[in-house]
Amino acid sequence: MIEIKYPFTEEQMKQVFETSLVDFAKNNGFNLKESDRKTFKVENMGGLFIFKDGKGFYHFTTGKKGNIIDFAKEYLGLDFKQAVESILGIRAYGNIGSFYAYKKEEKKPFQLPPKAENFNRVIAYLVNTRKIDKDIVNYFINQGKIYQSKEENKKGIFYNCAFVGYDENNVAKYCSLRGLSSSSYFRKDIESSDKSYGFTFNGTSKNLYVFESPIDLLSHMTLFKIFEKIDYKQDNRISCGGLFNMAIDTYLKQHENIKNIIFCFDNDFDKAENYGQDKAREFGKMYKEQGYNCYLQVPKNKDFNEDLIQKIVDINKQREEMEDEFER
Repeated sequence: MIEIKYPFTEEQMKQVFETSLVDFAKNNGFNLKESDRKTFKVENMGGLFIFKDGKGFYHFTTGKKGNIIDFAKEYLGLDFKQAVESILGIRAYGNIGSFYAYKKEEKKPFQLPPKAENFNRVIAYLVNTRKIDKDIVNYFINQGKIYQSKEENKKGIFYNCAFVGYDENNVAKYCSLRGLSSSSYFRKDIESSDKSYGFTFNGTSKNLYVFESPIDLLSHMTLFKIFEKIDYKQDNRISCGGLFNMAIDTYLKQHENIKNIIFCFDNDFDKAENYGQDKAREFGKMYKEQGYNCYLQVPKNKDFNEDLIQKIVDINKQREEMEDEFER
């Protein structure tokens, strides 16, 4: 830590952290809706909630959380100085105070994490654990859109599944990491990833299927191939890395033949509201106004990977019952 001079006194910083985030959000045009006894839901912001005590926020979709300054930086696009000025409602040309803070690092250029010597763990995870078709997994590996990352630090060596998004010149612009077990909650976008470029499969039809995550996209393709007996290669598919639409806009600009958009978002049964389906309806209305035919394809379970696993479990159970019957 180093001492940094800022144009704010200790008293002003105290005022900042005593300011209610609820009032600050309302004053900046955010619409708050009663959620439960502890939180307000911010409308049209996916899973963004503000605590009623005004001390902080949490975004269920992205996992981001923080205080009033973090909120101003994240959702108003302000830097630290602008955020404090906005909260105080002043221009900070007064006395120079000092306090201790971490030095802000420059934003690093986007860089894919290193590849492992082999991709065995990723293949086992996607095929055996997630039940995704092996040919589909191999296709994306050969395209450079899936690989096994290997990162070393003081705590050890870590392997993850890397999902990569490319621009129109086949330059990597986005990468999301996922832990290699069904019980792992590790998910991380690589620093400086551009969410304007999603994890995609380019088809030839007029249909674009939209997902929150790459695993759901892969699961949907597997369901089409194995159970629906539909040509899974004909349609376009994109994962947005959450409930965002920047990657959708980019893909539509690059593929003017798209006429139909099918939103395949999650069922968020465990939360007060079904954010995935709420966002699907919101996006559907928005893109319909732009001239697209919009539809919802809702998973029976939480997401399409759970649907895929459930189908395989049911089939195996039926097979076992038939074998038992035959033996009897």
